[in-house]
Amino acid sequence: MFNHPVTQALSLIWKLATVLIIPIIIILYIKIYGLYHPNFSFDDLDQGQNSHKWVIFAIYLFMLLAWNRLTPYVYKALKRMEY
Repeated sequence: MFNHPVTQALSLIWKLATVLIIPIIIILYIKIYGLYHPNFSFDDLDQGQNSHKWVIFAIYLFMLLAWNRLTPYVYKALKRMEY
């Protein structure tokens, strides 16, 4: 699809963003939720209530929706970078 190595690499990074965003979401959730509940850690998230997991899952689905909506614009920008 892309001929230039830089645009190929950026396209690969864009595709991998769907998987790489998961640890970022978890870390940010722990940091933000930890502001309101100071003793909250990953162990609490892992062993705790399922409501935390549902929130993280919902955030991930929202990120996938945003990724899906932005993909045509990203590919247009990458195509313009080749010329």
